[in-house]
Amino acid sequence: MAQIENLIPRWQNLLHHLYLKMDFMSGEELAELLQVNARTIRSDIKSINEIFSKEGNQIVSVRGKGYQLQLRYESVFLKLLAPSKEERFNLQVIPSLAQDRIPYIIRYLLLQNDFVKLDTLAEELYVSKSTINSDMVDVKRKLAECSLILSKRAGYGVKIEGSEMNMRFCFSKYLLSDSVSLLVSDEEQTFFGEIDLRNIQNIILTSLAEYKVQMTDMAVKNLIIHVAIAIRRIKNQQYVEQNELQGLEFNIQELRAVQKMIQEIERLESIQFPESELTYILLHVCSKHVLQSYNGYREVILVHKMLAEIKRQYGYDFSSHQQFIAHLALHLKPAINRIKFNMNIHNPYLSNIKRNYPLAFEFGLLAREVLTEELNQAINEDEAGYMAMHFLYALSEEPNNRKKRVLLVCASGIGTAKLLEIKIKKLFDTEIEIIGSCSLYKYQKNKQEADFVISTVPIEASKHAYVQVTPFLSKADIRGIERLLEKDENRATFNPISLFFSKKYFTILEGKRTKEQILTTLANKFEVEGNVQASFLKSVKERENIVATYLGNGLAAPHPISADVKETKIAVCITKEPIIWNEEGDEVQIILMLAVKNKEQEQLSTVYEIISQIVEIPKLAKEIREVEDFEAFIRILEYVKT
Repeated sequence: MAQIENLIPRWQNLLHHLYLKMDFMSGEELAELLQVNARTIRSDIKSINEIFSKEGNQIVSVRGKGYQLQLRYESVFLKLLAPSKEERFNLQVIPSLAQDRIPYIIRYLLLQNDFVKLDTLAEELYVSKSTINSDMVDVKRKLAECSLILSKRAGYGVKIEGSEMNMRFCFSKYLLSDSVSLLVSDEEQTFFGEIDLRNIQNIILTSLAEYKVQMTDMAVKNLIIHVAIAIRRIKNQQYVEQNELQGLEFNIQELRAVQKMIQEIERLESIQFPESELTYILLHVCSKHVLQSYNGYREVILVHKMLAEIKRQYGYDFSSHQQFIAHLALHLKPAINRIKFNMNIHNPYLSNIKRNYPLAFEFGLLAREVLTEELNQAINEDEAGYMAMHFLYALSEEPNNRKKRVLLVCASGIGTAKLLEIKIKKLFDTEIEIIGSCSLYKYQKNKQEADFVISTVPIEASKHAYVQVTPFLSKADIRGIERLLEKDENRATFNPISLFFSKKYFTILEGKRTKEQILTTLANKFEVEGNVQASFLKSVKERENIVATYLGNGLAAPHPISADVKETKIAVCITKEPIIWNEEGDEVQIILMLAVKNKEQEQLSTVYEIISQIVEIPKLAKEIREVEDFEAFIRILEYVKT
């Protein structure tokens, strides 16, 4: 085998660039990267090929294209270029793309825990110093998200500074983001060097099992990494302060499990965990413990506040769904610890929930608002996504279990109304919820929300389906109510496309537009028709500021946080030029602005299904972008619906 000393540093750099690119690179490009001339590159490649020929690998040269590395035996090449296992691991993870360099730089600086010169970073990443200077802008922004700063000292370089807790959360965020395995991988073991991750994994699993602390596989993997980070930092005498962990809530089984695992890890790693570090590990256990029961009422009270707000804004009533309430309360107990201590939590299902289950996600965002107000602390989208998953479960059962909201109309006073209410509750308690009673005059004058009406008097031009009964509910009256319930359950399927989409709310725009212009254009269409108030646009923008409504495949569905809407409608805008919709730079050409009347969200289920298909099927989105008129747009929606 060729000797590593035969590869001078410049040759190693040249090979590294070719290996990362794995495509043709011109001599001029390589010369600029290595700060030599093209003639030197040709000479270097000739010398390298003399060594490579013995190993079956080579650098090929093609006129007009440049040079390309061709590997027949990649493992031999890696051993030649980086003989140690740790060097080979670093070689395989050093990024070639700009967006991948930022996490790498953050990990590198956290590991050094001292000032690092930009020249050193440039050499480590095989890029120019000017490139590193440009990357530092994004590095600072990402560190600020973790409440850390990037300090700079002339002659010394840059260094990450902040609290030890935030340092560790940042470390785990940018280490676990690359983890695809729920078990300890060879790469992770190499990354942590002498720290025995696999034995730590066994200790953690045994300790959790002994004290019956249940955690998801993802949470266990997260805990292993945090323990490894703690060990490395403790060995460098970098400790979490006890005052950073004040207010932690835990139970005795969680404490005993952590005490057990720390005792074993101390023996394994020949290390001493101070009390603050034990509390730090306890934080990770109690914030991800999947509880089976709860012994307090704070979380239940919080859930009921969330449900009350959802009922007020959307008309959905989950208050009788006891199993759902219990599950959400159990979720909140560890979640509150995560939120209080600004812990990183990644929700791998978030994009799917936002794209395919927008109503459940809206409920999750509303629940987040309630929790934010109660805890007086910012809560990220990932937590909202996890709460949305609980609402998705409730919504899946809700249509079959929800009572019909019924309004009583009585012309002969409160006594008659109460008598009728008692009889209806006695006969239809599991099917009907009486939401109120009123006179015929009040019913005709005021806006009322109900599934249908039971009236003791005839109603001309009723705004709802209704049945007329006597206050004493005869058998004929009961059959009339039963028929109305049956009709409501099996009523002919209405066409949501013709109901919610209208030509007057449809537009195709040529030329460049901004997101602000599109939102204003669509909101103005609603306002001109008298369907919404002037505050509608402001609420839409507020919703966008909370979470941009980009769903994927060039489609966005903006809507207000709350609004007084006269009639549920969807305004459509198709732009011939893409619009930048969010900070991530996602481009949009199909905009569906939703104006939903209170308590009518459930009627949009078919529309949500169509939106999901547009997001999932690129060909469908392409067809919509290319339509020339409203009729062509509707034909596509009708086709998707069927």
